[in-house]
Amino acid sequence: MHRSFKRKGIVMTIKRRRFLKKIALASSAAAIAPFTILRAGPAPSDKLNIACVGVGGMGSADADYLASRENVIALCDVDEQRHKKCIAGKKNLQGIKLWKDYRVMYDKLGKEIDAFYIATPEHVHFAVSMFAIKRGIHVYTQKPLCHTLKEVRVLTEEARKHKVVTQMGNQGHSSASSAMIRDWVHAGAIGKVREVVAYSRKNYWTSKPLAGSSPIPEGFDWDLFLNRAEMIPFNIGYINREWIRYSHFSGVTGDMGAHILDGAYYSLDLRVPLSVHAHIDTPPGPGMLPKAGVITWEFGARGDMPPVTMQYYLGPEIPYPRPKHLEAGSDASFMDSGSVIVGEHASIKVGSHSQGARIIPEEVMRATPKPKEVAYRCMGRTHHENWTNAIRRIDKEAMSNFDYAGPLSEIIVLGDIAMMHPNVKLLWDSKNMRITNHEEADKSMFMRRLSPRDHMNWI
Repeated sequence: MHRSFKRKGIVMTIKRRRFLKKIALASSAAAIAPFTILRAGPAPSDKLNIACVGVGGMGSADADYLASRENVIALCDVDEQRHKKCIAGKKNLQGIKLWKDYRVMYDKLGKEIDAFYIATPEHVHFAVSMFAIKRGIHVYTQKPLCHTLKEVRVLTEEARKHKVVTQMGNQGHSSASSAMIRDWVHAGAIGKVREVVAYSRKNYWTSKPLAGSSPIPEGFDWDLFLNRAEMIPFNIGYINREWIRYSHFSGVTGDMGAHILDGAYYSLDLRVPLSVHAHIDTPPGPGMLPKAGVITWEFGARGDMPPVTMQYYLGPEIPYPRPKHLEAGSDASFMDSGSVIVGEHASIKVGSHSQGARIIPEEVMRATPKPKEVAYRCMGRTHHENWTNAIRRIDKEAMSNFDYAGPLSEIIVLGDIAMMHPNVKLLWDSKNMRITNHEEADKSMFMRRLSPRDHMNWI
């Protein structure tokens, strides 16, 4: 169907929001054509209206970036004081109204909102993402995607059902280096791969349990912060991203794992693990997360690709194995945050966000011809731009849409469960979403969150 419109002084034949929704569902060349102008930079009337939920810390930085390119029409955060500090030097965010409750924000502005950017604490990702998806709104959700396996699976299915454009915030996946890793593996540059070794010295943990409650600071809404999570007393030790140290709000694997594991997950088509096992020396205290451990996932064969064992050495003060193909004396600093995809005759060392990928040993890198570019290279300069381009159908897809990011997130949450139930191999039945050999692990809070608060109107 032909759609004509002019920008100056003439009313569009199809209103802007209706047009964007139709574009998001369309696949024909005729539907794409009106937005080819956006390759050169959209006119103001072509910009997306974005609501940013969770705008302290990184959320405010990303909102500032989005506001420099799109229309950020609303900001939402439960902590007014931190929000004000975080946006103090961000000129693109000045004068935009702050809302505390995303539901109230939507009630007032919903007809104008095209997309949600979500950077809340991990335990809130599901509710806000689902709220937007069910209303036909495109979603960018920070990593890790969800706090529990059930949340990940349901969110993935609902995003597919509602045909919205989604993106998880593992930004390295949109890089040319990420595509090169996949091309090397599929071209056979390092031979068959049966092993992946990943490393991260960075891990959020604490040895100090929180006792008692604290007065709630002015401008902070504790009930909205908890969202669907079980009600617990407020403690000042949870705010300013300290929540990431506690199992009530976060897992141990996903903060860096969503980046570090992605190179192998993408290039080897790892989707459904058969088992997961974690070795830790010191169990965490009540409500806390482990300081360090080694997580091992086992994957079966995928087509002509052999079974793969993937290990993730996570946390400070644990010994790391030296990569098999790394020459003596070579710089191994990437082992503080990165991975190695181990092939039969060479390996690929990968940076923390899939950046700077190289074949090792160096002599194999020099002798390996550049493979044919088969993996998709997105047109967006950034992961955020890839998402907004996908909404407009300039990019054919968001690189880390929930169909892609969902199974990766399930792998991550299984790692969380293994770290909380260590030193035993957990067998995973993906179809029925069950850990079949460990009843306590199968009932973990990371499997599914059950709370009377689920019945509240969060989504």
